[in-house]
Amino acid sequence: MGGDFRHFSSHVSLLLLFLLIVKSSSSFTPADNYLIDCGSSDETKLSDGRNFKSDQQSVAFLQTDEDIKTSVDSIPITDSNASTLPLYLTARIFAGKSTYSFYISRPGRHWIRLHFYPLNHPLYNLTNSVFSVTTDTTVLLHDFSAGDTSSIVFKEYLIYAAEKLSLYFKPHKGSTAFINAVEIVSVPDELVPDSASSVPQAPDFKGLSSFSLEILHRINIGGDLISPKIDPLSRTWLSDKPYNTFPEGSRNVTVDPSTITYPDGGATALIAPNPVYATAEEMADAQTSQPNFNLSWRMSVDFGHDYFIRLHFCDIVSKSLNDLIFNVFINKLSAISALDLSSLTSALGTAYYADFVLNASTITNGSILVQVGPTPNLQSGKPNAILNGLEIMKLNNAAGSLDGLFGVDGKYKGPIGGMSSKKLAIAGIGFVMALTAFLGSLELHLEQRRVNVEADEYFRVKEE
Repeated sequence: MGGDFRHFSSHVSLLLLFLLIVKSSSSFTPADNYLIDCGSSDETKLSDGRNFKSDQQSVAFLQTDEDIKTSVDSIPITDSNASTLPLYLTARIFAGKSTYSFYISRPGRHWIRLHFYPLNHPLYNLTNSVFSVTTDTTVLLHDFSAGDTSSIVFKEYLIYAAEKLSLYFKPHKGSTAFINAVEIVSVPDELVPDSASSVPQAPDFKGLSSFSLEILHRINIGGDLISPKIDPLSRTWLSDKPYNTFPEGSRNVTVDPSTITYPDGGATALIAPNPVYATAEEMADAQTSQPNFNLSWRMSVDFGHDYFIRLHFCDIVSKSLNDLIFNVFINKLSAISALDLSSLTSALGTAYYADFVLNASTITNGSILVQVGPTPNLQSGKPNAILNGLEIMKLNNAAGSLDGLFGVDGKYKGPIGGMSSKKLAIAGIGFVMALTAFLGSLELHLEQRRVNVEADEYFRVKEE
């Protein structure tokens, strides 16, 4: 019996170890975690479990000349992500340049999450506010306006910080700035790599760690909204329905999230929670044995930036290995040819993700198109393709900006007169050459005229 007990105990120990490993891989305790409900007189606890400090508790982080705050009892917003709505009931207003400064205990990437909603104030019309927000190195917002009161504005960034992170709010001349809530939170090192595959295909893009990123789209393909309460990094994942350009060609697939497996050395719940991998869109049945179409999602983006794109995959549609092989395209350029998830994960229902950097030159219509489609001439398996999730992040441009062509010093860093510096230099050289040629021609013309005048005088004298 003692042997049986020891045998049982060893099984329990292994189970506890397994649970500990699973828990550690899906949880993260940020070294820095500043959550401020600006303008609030009391702490604000959200339904997702996060606790935001009151304005008074956070005053030590703020440097501003005037103490201007506003609050309301409710706002006319019906938002599917209702957990964060309490943050938009109060705001702090800045009539001049103001700064939030945070001590950073662990250098690395940090979330900067900014919440905006123009509340009423007897002296300031926040719907007309125009202002910029910068760090010491990156322009986050330039001449930003939250607009009317029809919707909240949420901005999310990934910024490297060491020792101190400062946020500068700079109102436009004659205007004001405001902020409803601020989040400065450490990010796991594994979240963003230093390199990614290039699109168009070329050597890998390296040096991602030196860029600041703005999260533009985080989409749960085939599923509903995933709230910060479910995501271990308090992220929000939106439904793909507004972005699916060919819904009649796609079919939703869903499995129990608990059946999703994370492979050793690969995707973890910090990369994406299991509900992302537990839903997908696959190709709907076509009236042909060789369907010739792609599943497509289109997302709006800005010109003049490269983009970091992460695609999430998990084979929750196949009955056996090696039945699902498909192609991946970004802006109609090949990103992955003949993607075989089985060869990469060696199992079904196993999370996988792929990272890309899309070159700015490929963005011609203000959008990014992600497509998946069957690989032609398959020898086995039914033609099919899937996608489970996608993320799109903007990289800062040469001006060090995520919003326009002005640097943190307020100076314009972009092309002059719509021309790049290279084109401007070429144009300048061309102008100088043209001017030299013109002056030379003019000098020759004047010299010829002088000769003609002298000749006229000579012949007139001879005739006399």
